[in-house]
Amino acid sequence: MKADSSAAPAPIGRADQTLAKKRRLLQIAREEFIRQGYRAVTMDAIAQAAGVSKRTLYLWHEDKAALFRACLNAGVERFPLPQFSDAAEPEADLRAFGVALLQEFTRPSTIGMARLLMREAHEFSEFGPLIRQSRDDFLARPLADYLVRTAIAKRDSGSAAMLLLSMLLAPIHNALLVDDALPDEQQCRLHVEMAVRTFMRGTERVANAAAAA
Repeated sequence: MKADSSAAPAPIGRADQTLAKKRRLLQIAREEFIRQGYRAVTMDAIAQAAGVSKRTLYLWHEDKAALFRACLNAGVERFPLPQFSDAAEPEADLRAFGVALLQEFTRPSTIGMARLLMREAHEFSEFGPLIRQSRDDFLARPLADYLVRTAIAKRDSGSAAMLLLSMLLAPIHNALLVDDALPDEQQCRLHVEMAVRTFMRGTERVANAAAAA
């Protein structure tokens, strides 16, 4: 007997439904934090906006601080990683990584969270450790590992990774600190090309100087 191609799709399981609700909750919470600021947001308002009960919200996140950490983690997990490409030189890999990184940071939700952290960090001391941990776990350490594996930085790879990140993210820092306009796609690519080229030349000079010493 021929299968009915018009059959209804398989029903979504309870676990999948719960996961979808949790993701939607974090998306709504991020939007509320960005729109109102950390202090003004209430758990009651987020529960109502997300269409979940307060009991469910507190079951998933014990308090507002835990919810905010979850929102932050959901964002940094989207950060790109430097990818090895057999067909490309490390410089090409780093350019691709840099462009993807700037594209992520120019997303409204990502730059919105960054502005929130900058704006309220002086008031909430826990923001500083959160920012540093996210930077180290999702950006600096993976990039430092890449620099070691490709022999771009044989020593002080952590410092080299931080330097490259600072160079790549300069347009974002300028937008946050002095309210410069965010770069468009073409500006991102031009900036990344210059930053990576300058970084590669600098590390090569350092390596040559170390070898000659």
